[in-house]
Amino acid sequence: MFAENFNPLAALAVAKCPRCHATGLVEIDGEAHDKAPETDKHQAKFHVNASLYAQCPACGLVGEWPGMSDH
Repeated sequence: MFAENFNPLAALAVAKCPRCHATGLVEIDGEAHDKAPETDKHQAKFHVNASLYAQCPACGLVGEWPGMSDH
């Protein structure tokens, strides 16, 4: 089931970083994701069709969101 009024940017604003647990991720583009060091790339535990590239401004972790989750 899909939410009719789902706002991915609003959801990113309250998402928690799986590495440092800071609240609030920001959207980045694919080029910024690809240029990030391998040590800062999050590997999702589950296969998820991600909708956005995201980065934690606190620790620099990048990943595909919503796959960038500690659930």
